[in-house]
Amino acid sequence: MKSTYRWVLAEEDDEVAAALGAQLGLAPLVSRLLVSRGYRQPEDAERFLHPGLRDLHDPYLLLGMDRAVARIRQAIEGGERIRIYGDYDADGVTSTALMHRLLSRFGADFDTYIPHRSKEGYGLNLPAIDRAAEAGVKLIVTVDNGISAVEQIAYAATLGIDVVVTDHHEPPAVLPDAAVAIVNPKQPGCPYPFKELTGSAVAFKVAHAMLGEPDLAFADVAAIGVVADLMPLTGENRAIVKLGLEEMNARPSPGIKALAQISGAEPGRLTSGRIAFGLAPRLNAGGRLAEADTALRLLITADQREAELLSAELDMLNQERQQLVEDTLVQADAAWQAIAAAHGGSGPAVIVVAGEGWNAGIAGLVASKLVERYYKPTVVLAADAATGLCKGSARSIEGFDLHAALTACAEELEHFGGHKAAAGMTMRAERVAALGEKLSALAESWLSADDWIPRKKADLVCRASELTLEAAEQLRALEPCGIGNPSPRFVLRGAEVIDAKAMGKESRHLRVVLGQGGRKLEAVCFGRGADCGAMLGCGTANVLGELSVNEWNGSKRVQLMLQDWQSAALPVHDRRHEADWRSALRTLAAANGAASLLAVAAGEAAMAELRAAHGEDAGLTVASYAEAAAAAAGAKTLRLVLIDLPEASDGLEGLRALLAGCVVEEIHLLSAGRASSGSRSRSPQGGRMPSREQFGEVYGLLRRKGSWIETPDGFLRQVAERTGRTLADVVMMQDVFEELGFLRRSRASVEIVAQPPKRQLEESARYRKALLRSEAEALAGMSPAELRNWLRALAEGNDGKRLRSSV
Repeated sequence: MKSTYRWVLAEEDDEVAAALGAQLGLAPLVSRLLVSRGYRQPEDAERFLHPGLRDLHDPYLLLGMDRAVARIRQAIEGGERIRIYGDYDADGVTSTALMHRLLSRFGADFDTYIPHRSKEGYGLNLPAIDRAAEAGVKLIVTVDNGISAVEQIAYAATLGIDVVVTDHHEPPAVLPDAAVAIVNPKQPGCPYPFKELTGSAVAFKVAHAMLGEPDLAFADVAAIGVVADLMPLTGENRAIVKLGLEEMNARPSPGIKALAQISGAEPGRLTSGRIAFGLAPRLNAGGRLAEADTALRLLITADQREAELLSAELDMLNQERQQLVEDTLVQADAAWQAIAAAHGGSGPAVIVVAGEGWNAGIAGLVASKLVERYYKPTVVLAADAATGLCKGSARSIEGFDLHAALTACAEELEHFGGHKAAAGMTMRAERVAALGEKLSALAESWLSADDWIPRKKADLVCRASELTLEAAEQLRALEPCGIGNPSPRFVLRGAEVIDAKAMGKESRHLRVVLGQGGRKLEAVCFGRGADCGAMLGCGTANVLGELSVNEWNGSKRVQLMLQDWQSAALPVHDRRHEADWRSALRTLAAANGAASLLAVAAGEAAMAELRAAHGEDAGLTVASYAEAAAAAAGAKTLRLVLIDLPEASDGLEGLRALLAGCVVEEIHLLSAGRASSGSRSRSPQGGRMPSREQFGEVYGLLRRKGSWIETPDGFLRQVAERTGRTLADVVMMQDVFEELGFLRRSRASVEIVAQPPKRQLEESARYRKALLRSEAEALAGMSPAELRNWLRALAEGNDGKRLRSSV
């Protein structure tokens, strides 16, 4: 079994972890985790573990905050009509709800406006500004948008409407200078110490500034926006989410209570994960398929009955959204397959697909699923034949800055906005192909080969004995978890697979019982039921997963939520029984993979045939054993095919050098007819090199003799008969002792050195050569199991080299 992801292990420092644990009274597992995530100092770890009010920065450090507050106060005091201009996603809706609560507190004359996703698109638009003017609006306060609305804000000024921008998206090169104030931590010149605020968090800071202190009654919607917008749960965001969760669990508003109930979350037990997978999708559903006002009304209502009706409506929309995503995904995937086939190979580096009849509101969700499936940056666009425009969303992979890439392709776009990982855009339909070409060229230029392999970061390598209920309880101190602060992931190496069963509807899921060090651990993986047989047959596995607690009928037990795994032992496929080694090799060469394929042959005939048939194959390198190490130079990982085993010491030396210098994913053994498993009989001594003890026994006899004359039937034959070794073995040992300086020779006369130097047997070239020859002679007599173990030991060594290719 091969891992799906490239596992990346964080650096550990046991000494620092032990000191940190002692100073803060932490369990070793927790202190090791903190150090692996960069919290090495007690004060840093303390702030991380206990975020709160002290982590909220002065809101007036945000550039433009003083002007924004002054203008909003002026409008309130003067009775001017204010319009809160929001956005249709969860961050935009929560930002609008927060600002609604704030202006209600001040008794302002205001209303709200959220544009329709498919009819109007993202951000301020000119018709909406006209409608605001007709309604007598004098001040527009944007939330979660506005930073790129240069033309629109300038137009509003001509109609006598001031605009205060509160936003968090990446600012364009030209800012909307017509705005009376811009509040965005990412704008040039802003000294705010934390740049990763969401729209809802910026609105929370505006409330903080206007009220003179942070009001935690606003932290609930601010927290939902932070989690829903996939921003890092570090720094001030972590504090906002922690405070918001406390507020939601202790004093939930009617809307949040109803939404939590319909999404299956227990009252008072909301977490960042339940927000991400329960609340946020339902809040997003309104803006994706209908009007975002339903979600807004839910968050601001004080009536529990109304909240229950609105949450039920959003839940139905979410179910409809799920089905629509699946249907659109099928069509988008087919469109991509057609593009890939036209380009050959795996297709362009970036997926860009457009389709008529698609819903722009779910484009981002479809893009995310395509990223999961193909691990390529993806743009999904809904085309409107009537207008000739496409609207949609993009999602990226790690290492590819989506906002920077779209900025470089700005001439192909009518409008765009977003950040590194996600973006939205509007463009002409005829420019879609050009956008795909340019984005693909940028991706190929910016990304390395490793960037195209999906990664999973693991925190620690643990033993099963460490993953206990007590540890799981202590790890809750790392909550809230999410982007930037993921749930802890652990690697178990060499775990025995005791049992594996498919479970659930249509046997879609997998349940595994692992064993290590006498302890059993249950593990579960969703959506991987088909891998049951492979898991059960692998014997031992290296597994990657998150620790969770399974509660059922009042009992609790820990389980590992599996995310990836691989066979702990190097796969060695003994196929020497197959009659047609040439066909087997062709099949292996045709199987594309990230690892290079190297075929090594022992005989001259096989080598000649290999070079004639495969010498110019792009996916296959051929070599003799002597050439193998040089042929594999530069390859990070190898799939290795051994056509017959080496029979001489130089061939074995080449194989050893090859396996020592490369990371091998798998080995296939084929036979061209020179040898077969167990075809040779063993010598009386087992065909093995004399042991160290036998070397010591012979040296003792030589030392007691002191000196002797070397003759065919002389002293050395007596030594051979007494020790049970062959005369050739004893002569070889005498040569080794001479090379090491333990004895000296003068023609046929040999004598022991009285005070020999202290040296190891491996220092003798004669010893190393004899060892190789003996090992080569023993290979053909090994059973398949012995041969597999020998190759695994040679390839993996003592440092877990193969595992490091993934971990």
